[in-house]
Amino acid sequence: MIVVMGTFRVAQEHIGALLPLARKVAAATRAEQGCIQYGYAQDIDDPALFHVAERWTDRDALMAHAKSAHMAEWVAARAGLGFHDRVIRLYETDEGVAI
Repeated sequence: MIVVMGTFRVAQEHIGALLPLARKVAAATRAEQGCIQYGYAQDIDDPALFHVAERWTDRDALMAHAKSAHMAEWVAARAGLGFHDRVIRLYETDEGVAI
């Protein structure tokens, strides 16, 4: 399994414009083959900070996602919204255990 975790920031004045775009790309991504989990969460203490959490069956599924049309649209759309300080990490792991 591939786990992707990270954060990004968006200009405060563009948060309202970002949210529907993020919802759109998340919905399209969740329908992709190999996507187990895909989501963004707005930080409760810093509304301009967003957390990224993804789980994929394998690296091939993640790479196909990166080449998808909806990702290209998301990358283009967010560029004009003060999107910055993106820090994303990829981890290879097993499915973990429930605790």
